[in-house]
Amino acid sequence: MFGAVRTVQKSGTNLQFVRTKRIRAGLDPVAQRVVTQLSVISANRKMPKMLKLSKEDFVKHVTVMRAWAVVRKEKKQAEEAQLKQQYESIKEANEDLKHVSQKLFEAANELEIGKRFPLELRVPTEYPSRSGWFYDYTPRKL
Repeated sequence: MFGAVRTVQKSGTNLQFVRTKRIRAGLDPVAQRVVTQLSVISANRKMPKMLKLSKEDFVKHVTVMRAWAVVRKEKKQAEEAQLKQQYESIKEANEDLKHVSQKLFEAANELEIGKRFPLELRVPTEYPSRSGWFYDYTPRKL
């Protein structure tokens, strides 16, 4: 993609390399620029080629794709419902804490300026780690 242009002088000076863009043979720079711009513009609009299927196979393909979309939609709705339930649970626990002890409620909801998210805390994931538990963990001393 890139060609190196060498400037060599035999008087003992160092070699000087200049990286330039390789030009396709047969096109002048203006035409090459137009081709490049058009290919960049159309790059995000490229669609995969349509499958060459018989009518029966195409109907089967469309049916499977719609069924897969329904499965993905149901999974997404289930995850959203679970998150909503978790949020309502947290909200309810917060209200219970407010009724039980106003002092604990204020301590739990106190805005802590300057305190950052601990970098050692792992991000929660859907699956356990491959390495398991790290028993020799000690937090960093700042």
